Amino acid sequence: MLIATSCATLLLATPTAFAAVTEQLIDLVKPNGTTLRYLLTSDPGAPTSDTGIVLFAGSQGQVGLASGIPNPGSNFLVRSRHYFSEDGLTTATYDPSSDLGALSDSLRSSREHADEVAMILTDMRKRTGVKKIYLVGTSRGTISAANVAVRLPSDVDGVVLTSTVFRASRGGGGLQGFDFATITQPLLFVHHVSDACKVTSPGYAQALDGRYPVIWVEGSEGSQGDACGPFSNHGYLGREAATVHAISAWILRRQLTHRITENTPMGEQPPK
Repeated sequence: MLIATSCATLLLATPTAFAAVTEQLIDLVKPNGTTLRYLLTSDPGAPTSDTGIVLFAGSQGQVGLASGIPNPGSNFLVRSRHYFSEDGLTTATYDPSSDLGALSDSLRSSREHADEVAMILTDMRKRTGVKKIYLVGTSRGTISAANVAVRLPSDVDGVVLTSTVFRASRGGGGLQGFDFATITQPLLFVHHVSDACKVTSPGYAQALDGRYPVIWVEGSEGSQGDACGPFSNHGYLGREAATVHAISAWILRRQLTHRITENTPMGEQPPK
């Protein structure tokens, strides 16, 4: 595993699109000299916790941090990152280095990918003082979160898989055939009851409900684009805040909101 002493770090910027949130672009230098950049987000006014999370976007995993801080970004997790911060979770948004580039399903399962994430975990712990770090992935980002957790069992404290890619497709193998029991850390699934994306059918999550905790999300504010895109039920459009706050409650307190209904106010936080 790559360690922090093999890289240098550089604080590049501290602007933010959210008034109460502090954001920093962090550059890490890999042993081959390539830059690995991630976005660190926190809310100084939020309740204090010793827990951080790393976010993995779907599609090809590229957030575009080379162009600056997303404002707020299109991917469900990226555009919702400030809700996690409001709950007291320090958040790292992962962007693969240029030598890895666009993440295929097989690359998301690779040692190279896990090594990059290990650098972020090490730097995040030293920089922020967090003691526990969870991996949170959405759509094809769930392939990263699941496989990295298996490769780095002592460095990862828990895993959250949202809109999990349960089926293979022309885009790759997804998590079809993956043994979720190989994830030894606490594991939470989050799924929209009306997710119409063929590779993330709710039926597969339903089969796991009972073996693992599952948060079911209902309702939306109308879909835009294709069923597997970020602005649809697949991306929790209009349910971002309630979904994130429920994830945070499970991470921080093991409080499970089994179902987020259409009547749940958008910004509602579970009771502390």
